Amino acid sequence: MPDKNDKTPFLAFQQYGCRGFCPSYILTFYNNGVFSYEGKGNVALMGMAEKNVTPAELNQLKKQVAAVNLWQYPERIESQVADAPYASFTVMEGEKQHSVMGSIDRPKPLLELEALVKNLAEAHGLSVKQGIDPNALPADAPELIVKLKTEVNAGNWVAGIQNVKLRLIRRVSAENIWLLAYDPKQISAEQLIETLKALPDVLEVQRNKKTSDRN
Repeated sequence: MPDKNDKTPFLAFQQYGCRGFCPSYILTFYNNGVFSYEGKGNVALMGMAEKNVTPAELNQLKKQVAAVNLWQYPERIESQVADAPYASFTVMEGEKQHSVMGSIDRPKPLLELEALVKNLAEAHGLSVKQGIDPNALPADAPELIVKLKTEVNAGNWVAGIQNVKLRLIRRVSAENIWLLAYDPKQISAEQLIETLKALPDVLEVQRNKKTSDRN
């Protein structure tokens, strides 16, 4: 059983960002079975969180860390893969520590250790494998119906709107009427409707009522 009072770290894993939406975060594992998470970018949870692994999970992780022997690797393993995201491990023993950074073409033992720490994080409710577009709207985002002037290209029109996140969903009429989604945390429906009505290319704006709401 782990010593619950021994909150000294023995391993840290950091995933760095990339030109796309790669998740960026830090996982730090402690001898008492606690691990901390810090979401830094393109992740579902930004900021700090703490979780606990089971004694069996902690034992498995420590065994794999010992087998990999991070101390044998250089501090940086140069990658031959362009634009691939980097990640690093830091192993700690007392006052000694050693970091190893590399990309997706690192030796197999390092990639297997990375898979293990990610699986542990996911098993305890943290989403670390898939990056998130910070500008993306949620799947259940509310919708408006917007009628544009005939000559207006809807895609270009949406792209030209600043400071409000909008997503075209589909065209609902040959009369250049479109269904679009917005982020209610950013702006209310009333504010957005008034904002869009004031634009010269917009003829009409209204809420999109779901079928269940209309009956």
